[in-house]
Amino acid sequence: MRHGRTFTAALAAFLLALPGTVPAEDEGIEFGGAVRLNYAWRDYDDTNKDRAGDFELELFRINVRGTVGEVMLNAEWRRYNDFQAIHHAWVGYEFDDNRHMELGITQVPFGILPYASHSFWFGGTYYMGFEDDYDTGVKFVHEAGDWDFHYAFFKNPEYADHSRADRYSFDLVTGGDQQNEEINQLNFRAARTLTHSDTRSTELGLSLEAGQIYNNVTTDTGDRWAVAAHMNGNYGKWNLQLQGVAYEFNPENPVGVSDDFVQLGAFAFPFLMAAKGEVYSANVARSFDLDWGPVTGVTCYNNFTYIDPRVDNSAESMQNVTGCAFSAGGLYTYVDWIAGKNMWFAGGDGIGLDGASAGKWRSRLNINLGYYF
Repeated sequence: MRHGRTFTAALAAFLLALPGTVPAEDEGIEFGGAVRLNYAWRDYDDTNKDRAGDFELELFRINVRGTVGEVMLNAEWRRYNDFQAIHHAWVGYEFDDNRHMELGITQVPFGILPYASHSFWFGGTYYMGFEDDYDTGVKFVHEAGDWDFHYAFFKNPEYADHSRADRYSFDLVTGGDQQNEEINQLNFRAARTLTHSDTRSTELGLSLEAGQIYNNVTTDTGDRWAVAAHMNGNYGKWNLQLQGVAYEFNPENPVGVSDDFVQLGAFAFPFLMAAKGEVYSANVARSFDLDWGPVTGVTCYNNFTYIDPRVDNSAESMQNVTGCAFSAGGLYTYVDWIAGKNMWFAGGDGIGLDGASAGKWRSRLNINLGYYF
């Protein structure tokens, strides 16, 4: 703790000594948050079906952001029904209008940003740790004309307690004979936006990720990597997202523990995922202007993810989400139909497993009403 405070104080002193770019009148801290209610009907849950679904409080969150003394702050804490977790928490500095840094728990720059999806349920890459993932480290963002560059180093996930599955981001978690941890991760992302007109543009990008895997039993260190290529096109009221990901985890497990699967966890649940594979995403969305009382707009979409594992004793996984999101003042409502085949959080036993759920499609109706303030 003492060393942590010393480092933080030294960093703050360094940042405060840099040339200022934020006007004094823009300084200050703002608070916000959200309250969300959720209805879910699942065809793979007999108790849930007998009750015609369940409706409950899903989330309460608090957001803090602002700038004091030229140092930026951005943090979010969330309380779900069964656990609480930090979503992100970082301090930063804006070197100029085109360059800034973030230090702390910040979003991993990989693939389509900020999300490779449109729905409340995200795409399949989210459940694999390749979408809206937050880890602890330092990130630099550089905008150069049509180009955006991200450089980052993450020491570990948002929690140094690798056994904790009570988290928002999907990371390697330890438990049982699965004792692998994510450490020392490097990320690089480059994207270029091609502007066709005032309402039409296409972003093309490449992302690289490489890191280590520490095993608590063997005390040996393995490796992992992932690469993604993406296209994110905005054409008037239409949005098209295409992305391909190749990934591989190479843990140093003890004898008797298969290297073909690794254990991930989030939302208080650990599960197994194929340690090597390819992932393809194809998403399309269209927005509409509305005048239905307080409802001013809606975006309808279809998000599809195909996961092709490249290990023994595995099977393909798929996820498709069809839905619409309605905006009405501070209220944002998602109505989603989620269909999954061999897919975690959609009736599957994991991701890429050749188990009981491998050949079956499961589905759920999900309605999320969130008031954001």
